[in-house]
Amino acid sequence: MTAFAFLFVIGTVNVYSSTFVEEIGTGNTFGYLGRQAFLVFIGLFPGFFVYCRDYHWWSRHAGKLAVLTIILLLAVFAGGTVVNGARRWIGIGGVTFQPSELAKLTVIVCTATAITNKLSRRRAIEFLRPLHRERRKKGRARAAVLPTEELWLPILLSALVFKQPDAGTAGVIFLLPTMMLWASGAKLSQAKYPLLIAGVAGVILLLSAPYRMDRITAWLDPWSYEKTLGYQTVQGLIAIGSGGFFGQGLGEGISKFSYLPEAHTDFAFAVFAQEWGFIGALGILFLFGLIIYYGCYSACHSRDTFGTLLALGVTFYFGGQGFINIGMVSGMLPVVGVPLPFISYGGTSLIVNMTAAALLLNICRDGYRHAEQQERYGTVAAPKPMRQQLKLPAR
Repeated sequence: MTAFAFLFVIGTVNVYSSTFVEEIGTGNTFGYLGRQAFLVFIGLFPGFFVYCRDYHWWSRHAGKLAVLTIILLLAVFAGGTVVNGARRWIGIGGVTFQPSELAKLTVIVCTATAITNKLSRRRAIEFLRPLHRERRKKGRARAAVLPTEELWLPILLSALVFKQPDAGTAGVIFLLPTMMLWASGAKLSQAKYPLLIAGVAGVILLLSAPYRMDRITAWLDPWSYEKTLGYQTVQGLIAIGSGGFFGQGLGEGISKFSYLPEAHTDFAFAVFAQEWGFIGALGILFLFGLIIYYGCYSACHSRDTFGTLLALGVTFYFGGQGFINIGMVSGMLPVVGVPLPFISYGGTSLIVNMTAAALLLNICRDGYRHAEQQERYGTVAAPKPMRQQLKLPAR
């Protein structure tokens, strides 16, 4: 809870610091900050609903969520809003919504629901323990052979998002369930056909778009293209490097003065690092590390398989996007347009982040209650075995 609160406050302050320059001409330097506050207010409703509702509600409505997400992604092509050459938003009464952000949460819920019916909780948390290599190898050899349908929905959603085009978000949508499958003890070789199809299609689409190859070229040698292809990467590195150890001070960073493109969205971390320095950047990394730690802790202490996998998926969601964005801004990864949770400005992203955070806190709270009941009464009513829940015949 504390880590989310700190990231939320830091992100709100950083939104104002990185956008007030753009708003000077309008006479209202609080324009972006006001919209951010409104989005926070909107996000409180789904966040409160998710936090108070039993998280098994998601399992019961996973199919409906998948259908809704597919419909919204298809609606983008029918009448979506085009920004910077990409059709990613749906405009409703002056308000825009980005369905691809919802797709990230959808694949987590649907994958957790599908895997829950096939694996024991022990396999789902086994990878978190420091096991001997041979024991780990033996445990994976015993893992149940999973059908590959868990990856067909992520492939479909990734393809729709890739077509917008948004390669970065499409990659996140596909990687999240893949990591969840690996964490559940499945061998990725068991899903070789979906992975092979996705890999071949990804390479073909990458090579077919010149601007995507330009991003790879700029990533490999940004300084040779500092005025053209590598301009954004170079400016991000300059912003981070000029922050020094303690930073230039809140609002004092100069990169946001029309030097750094997307200073308040994809490259918000660069602005923050310039104004708060190495100490501030290290603090952001610490907060994301804290979320990953407590996310894994919640997964280990969840009382059922679905809660374990759902917590792992949300943890991968925050940790994975944080790693990709910071790696992108610092030049370790190509520029792919993945936002930094709670720090980057974005309406749909913020609302989905708040919903995902509430879901993780819900699972954590349920785990604490379960542990308290065990400590107080010595035992609690355990859920029925999975085969009984599914009404399957005994082996």
